[in-house]
Amino acid sequence: MFKNLRTSTKLLLLCSVFVGALVVATYGLVAEKQIAINFVRKELVGIEHLDALRGVYAAILTEKPGAPAAAKQAVARFAKTEAQSDQLDTAVLERDLAEAIDKLASARDDGERQARLVDALTAARNLASRIGDDSNLTLDPDLDSYYVQDIVVAKMPTLLSQIGELQSQLKMPSSVRPAPESLAVRALVLDGMIRSTLDGIERDLQASYRGGSGASLRQALDADVETMVSAWNAYLDVVKAKLGGTTHAGALDRAYVSAVDGAIDAWTTSLAGLKRLLNARLSNLLSKLRSSLLLNGLLALFALGFAIVTGRLIVQPLLKLERLADKVGETKDYKLRTDYESRDEIGRLAIALNAMLAELAAAHEREAADAARRAAMQAELARVARITTMGEMAASIAHEINQPLAAIVNNANASLRWLGQDPPNVGRARSVLERVVSDGGRASEVIGSIRSMLEKSSQERVQLDVNDLIREVMTFVRADLKHHGITVRTELGGDLPRISAVRIQLQQVLLNLIANAVESMASVEERARVITVRSQKADGYGIVMTVEDAGIGIDQTDLGRVFEAFFSTKPEGMGMGLSICRSIVEAHGGRMTVSPAHPRGSAFQVSLPDDEPSQSP
Repeated sequence: MFKNLRTSTKLLLLCSVFVGALVVATYGLVAEKQIAINFVRKELVGIEHLDALRGVYAAILTEKPGAPAAAKQAVARFAKTEAQSDQLDTAVLERDLAEAIDKLASARDDGERQARLVDALTAARNLASRIGDDSNLTLDPDLDSYYVQDIVVAKMPTLLSQIGELQSQLKMPSSVRPAPESLAVRALVLDGMIRSTLDGIERDLQASYRGGSGASLRQALDADVETMVSAWNAYLDVVKAKLGGTTHAGALDRAYVSAVDGAIDAWTTSLAGLKRLLNARLSNLLSKLRSSLLLNGLLALFALGFAIVTGRLIVQPLLKLERLADKVGETKDYKLRTDYESRDEIGRLAIALNAMLAELAAAHEREAADAARRAAMQAELARVARITTMGEMAASIAHEINQPLAAIVNNANASLRWLGQDPPNVGRARSVLERVVSDGGRASEVIGSIRSMLEKSSQERVQLDVNDLIREVMTFVRADLKHHGITVRTELGGDLPRISAVRIQLQQVLLNLIANAVESMASVEERARVITVRSQKADGYGIVMTVEDAGIGIDQTDLGRVFEAFFSTKPEGMGMGLSICRSIVEAHGGRMTVSPAHPRGSAFQVSLPDDEPSQSP
């Protein structure tokens, strides 16, 4: 089906497929970029939550009066941030943290307060981990931000929880404080964990500097992280001295506050640095998306322009060639030419079309010349046949009438001589006059018979193949029949015997019958104009040639008179054609008949004896 479509339709389909593929590719690109953009935006939401959680940590870890109330306010701010974003599934852990802070605020003594502090830090740490998971911060593999994300999501909450737990152990009242040996072991374990976390932060920080934004990160984070590490080392040293009994509680509190403030500041700076990295990545993604859309739009415009140019360079020339071919088919004017010139395939096609039209024009001229030559030959043949027929008729009549007329003259002279005698010899005169009457009757019989003239023709007969004779006549009349819109159907029998006949006379018979058939179909419009010419063997008689037309036919009352001389069914006819044809056929020992054709028209049969001996069964 596709190959039968017009070229313009094929080009339109091709361009549509290209544009469709471009749209699908653009959609895939936009969908991919949108996934990455939404991924980064969700990370930024996670940073906002962590920044709010940082305030909760700062409120929980402070030892100032009113710290529980400040922690509740920080949790309220965090809840507000969660309500505005509504993108993270942290509601359950958020309630757990609020309950832990409520318990911390309602603690009745220092011992209970220190225990509730550890629970609140644990709840805050769990919430930080959930924020990291739900906001994709722990799933982002980008090396520029991976290590900073590990610091702000995992390392800083862990470090603050550890220092809170260590400070809680050291600040327990003596009534509930564990034995000095157990406290020393626990403090030593927490010291190792804190130092390990600090080392991890430093390693992550150094690894983040190796990324594409390392210089800006170093400038933003290096100072705060070094300050934090220094404060934490100082705090751990004070803890060790406290356990050794070489320092007082005031020094421990100051070192603790300095360590917490340093961690909170480093966390704040890390969150700000990470936010800058993610915003830069988001801007880069949006810029790439816009560039890709612009590039695809330009490509679509280029495809559209290319389709228009292609349509002008391919479709329009082909349409011109098609219109030329249609015009040639309608007008049969083979002198028309196309003026399209190009070196491509269409240009070569135009050259070939012009060459073909030139060849057709030459062939048409040759055909017209051949038709004129055949018409002239046909007219000459008919004229010769008519002259021959009339010549034979005149010769036959002159020959046959000359003798009785001469006898009449001689007998009349003899009768005058007998009557001129004295006395007149009436008896002899009467006898001579009776011979005059007899000779006059014989002359009358000659005048009434034209067939005797044809039987005494002096033209030479030859052996003829009836099928070849029919083919020769069809060659003469083909162009004229085509001009009248008539179709010829030949049904030639095989293995027909040859006949002895005068070729030109039988040609004249067939030409006359075909001419009559053409004239009988001149007024036919509602059905096909068809002439059927048959040749076949006749049972016991030789061969039969039939000329059948689909014309108006012959009235039943006229069927018996059509072969009479001077009788014609045409107003302008002389009535000699069929009469002469029958005379020619009968001169060849044959007969000529006519009958109605089925369903319409007339059928003329020419029966001729063959010139070959019949085979006895």
